[in-house]
Amino acid sequence: MTQKQRRSSRNFLIYGLAAPLALTVSATAHAVQPLVQHDVVLLQKGEIIEQRVEGGADAMAAYLKTLGEAETATMQAHPTQIPSAGFIVVAVRPGNQTHTWFDFKPALADATMAALRRTVETTPTMPVNSGEIVFALRVSVWSDKPPAAYAPAPQEWKDATQGMKPKPDVDTLVDMVWPR
Repeated sequence: MTQKQRRSSRNFLIYGLAAPLALTVSATAHAVQPLVQHDVVLLQKGEIIEQRVEGGADAMAAYLKTLGEAETATMQAHPTQIPSAGFIVVAVRPGNQTHTWFDFKPALADATMAALRRTVETTPTMPVNSGEIVFALRVSVWSDKPPAAYAPAPQEWKDATQGMKPKPDVDTLVDMVWPR
């Protein structure tokens, strides 16, 4: 075999193996994820959250990581959900009490919403000293397109504050829709 033939053979081997590998990596890189978290939207001032969360930012970051993993697993179990984007709004009170609201366009399927609600409300939370911590996860499910909005407006919240002037602060609103 001449040097030119060996080089041609080596190039074929390199390119022949690299092309399928590149296609596999490309397909994997572009695969639609069951849940993509784009942002965390704090619905209270940072100082309030800092005062109320035992362990501060580190405890909240650990909780958000655990919650995100649990939500992704839930979405993997619901692959028939049509692509959607929106918000998972979470309120956490002392004693590991959690409640959630959803604001998705298009709306989540009932089964998906029920499963996500169960996941959010049963995932162990960060320790909260007093009051409640309220935030929203800006996510997309079975899509990579983020929601157009930057703040949530769950229907339950809209219904509860209809005709109210001025609108209540978040703590008051959460107490209205999730009584203690």
